[in-house]
Amino acid sequence: MRILITNDDGIFAKGIRELVVEFSKTDEVYVVAPKYRVVGVGGGVTFDRPLKIEEIGLSLGEKKAFSVSGTPADCVILAIDILVKELDIVISGINDEPNVGDDIRFSGTIGACREAAFSGIPSIGVSLEYGDRGYFYEGAVRITRKIVDYIKNNPLPEGVFLNINVPNVPIEEIRGIRFVRLGRRRYRNRVHTVFDPYGREYFWIGGIPIKEEEEDTEDSVLRENYIAITPLKVDETDYSFLGVMKKWKIE
Repeated sequence: MRILITNDDGIFAKGIRELVVEFSKTDEVYVVAPKYRVVGVGGGVTFDRPLKIEEIGLSLGEKKAFSVSGTPADCVILAIDILVKELDIVISGINDEPNVGDDIRFSGTIGACREAAFSGIPSIGVSLEYGDRGYFYEGAVRITRKIVDYIKNNPLPEGVFLNINVPNVPIEEIRGIRFVRLGRRRYRNRVHTVFDPYGREYFWIGGIPIKEEEEDTEDSVLRENYIAITPLKVDETDYSFLGVMKKWKIE
């Protein structure tokens, strides 16, 4: 297979290197990723300035690797249109924090997957849950390999891509896989006011996650050390409500 690996943590991030090492053993791997870490860009595409591409020698078994002065979605577009062209699948990750619930709207990891799906290319995003013992990538690498091997013979539906979140624990502590829906991920105290040494006011957006009491969601199964896999799709139309709207009488 011809595989594109990208991320939003930057081309030299540990997560992307783990995937390149694994898939270069069996497949033709290309890397096109941001030069530096980019945060909260979602599926944003750079329209207001030119992009710089630099070929990088990762020496991890890849065919070619390129850094891009842009977003993960930029990387996918450049790979499809000029750098690689023929691709069988796009893998985005391994992200060093989870992409669950409402947070996927910010995620560059998921933005890359969505961009690939727009072009009809199967894609999966892989992320690690938060952890307090460091980073454990083995479980994420293993499930990515299993999913890629599975969808070789069981293709995803057109316009569907996968969001995979993995417990950040040693692989022997992972209890299995759960296929779940998106949950919520809301925050309190989202805006923080700070002052510079001259008394000028600035604002940081962040916040503290609110614990959501939901079942059959990514958060709920991650807390029990299960891998969470959620199918997403590019078509965001609410067909149920569309049927209602067609009955509206607006002149």
